[in-house]
Formats: sequence, structure tokens, C-alpha cells
Amino acid sequence: MRATGRAPFRTYHLALYLFLVCFAFSSLSAFLWVFNASLKTNREFLTTAPWSLADGWRWSNYVTAWTNASIGDFFLNSVLVSVCATVLGVAVAAFAAYPIARVEFKVNNLVLMVFLLGLMVPWMVTFIPLYMTVDDVGLLDSRLGLILVYATYNLPLNIFVLVGFMKTLPRELEESAAVDGAGPTRTFLKIILPLLGPGLASVTILSFLNNWNEFFYGLVLIHTPGKMTLPLGLFQLGQAADYGTNWVALFSGIMITSVPVLLVFAFMQRHITRGLTAGAIKG
Repeated sequence: MRATGRAPFRTYHLALYLFLVCFAFSSLSAFLWVFNASLKTNREFLTTAPWSLADGWRWSNYVTAWTNASIGDFFLNSVLVSVCATVLGVAVAAFAAYPIARVEFKVNNLVLMVFLLGLMVPWMVTFIPLYMTVDDVGLLDSRLGLILVYATYNLPLNIFVLVGFMKTLPRELEESAAVDGAGPTRTFLKIILPLLGPGLASVTILSFLNNWNEFFYGLVLIHTPGKMTLPLGLFQLGQAADYGTNWVALFSGIMITSVPVLLVFAFMQRHITRGLTAGAIKG
């Protein structure tokens, strides 16, 4: 019998597939329910059955949410903070990962472990000293302070992924560069960095998604409504809906928030998988 290269089908595979199908169906159902509710009027939402279809395609609800509910301001703040924090965090992680992965010194594994400890420290332990530090440097309730916090928040994972990816590159690259007279900085910028495409793509996408969806640190550090990001803005809209029954604006804001994230992940999923699995080739 010719080998197919596939693992034999087991009974538990069927149970696993059924579970994944049910999970996907529940997620898709919630997404479609929010989309349908965002096209209703407030009166229609409160007086009809939850799963009843909207009477019409009221795309004007999104325009109203963008302008009157300040979703547009929240969206621009999220873009500014997420993009700047992602670029800064990935750049610092790349420069930090290079000596850990490619330069032999006695404590490089210890330095990597110190960075990895950041993945194990819960946010409940850090938010009070972090709040006091940001307040002491005068960056409380500012977009710059939030950018710096988000950039450092993703450093441990970024460094871990990039170190694993850099270790897969052959050592002969640095040797050839040294023969040509290139120093460590030039070697990194001219030779190593161009080869980090999949790794940089994966950490960039993951960092952006984390920054886009982050809520708690933004809630602690940002107080002015005009500086809030989308998760904070949706929280404010949720509170307003509880007392003012403006649910349609909340659901429209949820759709505006989730669609960019879903599109980024759908088109970039292959790069995330390549970058995260590349480090498993070589220890």
C-alpha cells in the first residue's frame, strides 16, 4: 500500500472536529447577531425578538456611530497607539534578540530567561508600580505613555520568537561579513535583518492585534475621552447603552472594531504560522 503521509484517522479525531465545528459555529453566530443588531433601530432592537432580522440595511447607523458616538476619534487613537507601539516594540525586540541569539557570551541564556519572566508576571502585580512610574515621568493620561507601555508589554514574546528565528540562520553569515570587514551593527542591518521577514511579520501582527484589543492598561492610564482607544470607547458606549438605551451605536462600534482585526488575521495568518514555527527547526 502506498504511503499517503497522513496520520491514521482515530475516533477522537471526530470528536475534536465536532468540537471545533461547534466552536466555530458559536463564534460565527455571535458575529452575525451583532451585525444584524447593528442594522436595526433602537426601538426595533428593544421591541423585537433577539434573533429577528433587521427590517432594512441601515448603513447610516455606522455613519452615526462614527460621528455622533465618537467612534471615529477612538478609531484614530487606536491606529496611532497600536501602530507606533508595534513599530517601537518590534524594533527594540529585534536589536535585543540579535546579541542573545548570535553573540556567544556567558549569560546570554540567563538574559533570555529574564526577558521570558515577563511572560509569567501577571498584570495584577505590575499595574500599580506601572501607574506610579508613568505618573512620575509626566506621561499619565497621554498617548505617548500608552505607546511606551504597549511597546514594552509585547517585548518578552517578541524577543522569544525572534531569538528562536535567528538561531535557524547559519553562522557562516557573520563569518563572511567579518571577512569583508563588516562590524556587528552593519552585519545585523545588512545581512541578518533582511532575512527576518517571516519572524518580523509574525511578531508585528501579534503585537498589533494585542495593542489593538488591549483594554486594562488603557483603562488605568487614560482618563480623557478624547484620548481613549476603541476598547475604552466601546466600554463607555456600553455604559451609555445601559442608561440611555443607545444599543445600536454600541453594536456598530463593535463591528467597526472587530472587522479590521479579522481582516488582518485572515490575510496574515500564514505569516504568523511561519514565524512562530521557524524557531522550532533548530534549538
